Amino acid sequence: MANYKKHEARQWAREHLTGCSSVTIPSYSADLTRLNERGIRHDVQRVIDSGFSYTLLCTEVAITPEENAQFTSWARDTAGNRLGLFFHAAFGTLQENIRAVKLAEAAGADLVLLSYPPQFWPTSEQEIFDYTKTFCDATDLGVMLFPIPLWGFERIHPAGMSVAFVRRLLDACPNIVAIKAEQGFPLVAGLCEMYHHFRDEV
Repeated sequence: MANYKKHEARQWAREHLTGCSSVTIPSYSADLTRLNERGIRHDVQRVIDSGFSYTLLCTEVAITPEENAQFTSWARDTAGNRLGLFFHAAFGTLQENIRAVKLAEAAGADLVLLSYPPQFWPTSEQEIFDYTKTFCDATDLGVMLFPIPLWGFERIHPAGMSVAFVRRLLDACPNIVAIKAEQGFPLVAGLCEMYHHFRDEV
């Protein structure tokens, strides 16, 4: 559960966002009609036993915001303060992601990995900026920006998220605390550019 204020998010992240993160996919009942509490608790304990500092509670599966909140609550109850929990903002619309993050905050999430919906098809950097800022403004959690070719933003700028664009976002959204820089994969230029320009801030 987040133990920092929104305006402290970057400072908190520089001190605490260390180590390696796992990904935890929710377990389901045998008939796939409900979440499997025992399986989820088992998986979270295995993540802790394996020495991870954080885990991403994956939502790129058949799960509702309410079910994700239950998933988060069981993960938090199992982990206590031994493991940080990422909310995965990968639902189908901006409004649904905002609703889901508020539920996840209340259930014990610490941070957010910001994805973009498959049907989000911006034609300008301003549209990406507006989506990102609206989401960041709606949550008190620290947000990890996630430039990756999966979003298709390279049709707008060859870098996907350009240095100038990321600069705008960091200035406008003080709760962006980290960059999961995967633009340009499988090459490393995108990672290197983000590290070169922003390593002292996020």
